Amino acid sequence: MRTIGLLISLSFFLQCATYWKNRKNDFQDIVTVGAETPMYGAAVKVGPLPIGFVFQGGESEMGKKDLGRGVGLRGGQFGTYHSQQLVFGILGGESFHSGLPLLDAKGNWLVDKKGIPLTSDERANVKSYKMRYYSYIYDPVKDRKRRKKEHFRRELTNDLVSATGQKEFLVYLPAEDLKPFGYPPGYSWNVEVTAGVYGGARLGFNVAEAFDFLLGFTTIDLLDDDVEGKVKPSFPGFPFPAPTETETDSESVE
Repeated sequence: MRTIGLLISLSFFLQCATYWKNRKNDFQDIVTVGAETPMYGAAVKVGPLPIGFVFQGGESEMGKKDLGRGVGLRGGQFGTYHSQQLVFGILGGESFHSGLPLLDAKGNWLVDKKGIPLTSDERANVKSYKMRYYSYIYDPVKDRKRRKKEHFRRELTNDLVSATGQKEFLVYLPAEDLKPFGYPPGYSWNVEVTAGVYGGARLGFNVAEAFDFLLGFTTIDLLDDDVEGKVKPSFPGFPFPAPTETETDSESVE
């Protein structure tokens, strides 16, 4: 009986630890406070809608967008991060990721299909982004067709599994695109101010992350970013292999 009691107590303790770690992460998502370099200019941004003139980041050599460093609290994590941003009036774009990117055999960053660097930290991957402002307005036909096709396959596969109870069909389930426009859901509710001359600062507050933090106490994960303790899919064929260049090209043609 003592052994059973100890096991139950240990399980409860671990669940509590996971719960509070998720709450801590959600709380850290609310505010952005960072010092960045190089940065020139000033801008205000509400979600993906900017106004101002800012150049932050750059290239050490042609085509290598490796400049742009920051330190502080951003993306729910304290520490250093990589950041690039260009605001020209109401146009431009930006990218952000924290942690060390994974490298391929040639020493290049491993990136997803949006060009966002991948790291070994699952939550850092959830919060990273790369996008152009107003990208949600310019939505190419081929991208819309691909999303509709994936949605149909996902619904059909789930219906087959529900009807037959055979999880083997899940190997045909396409991976869900959590960042169709290059950024996570909470990004659209972020208010940020950036300003600097060579060195600069970034201050921000995210309304959606604040609600996510409060609702998290009821175990509701509004932004689906509570990665601690989350049960990962497990069925034949998972995880999905990365698409080959041929498969990617064929999807683009379709």
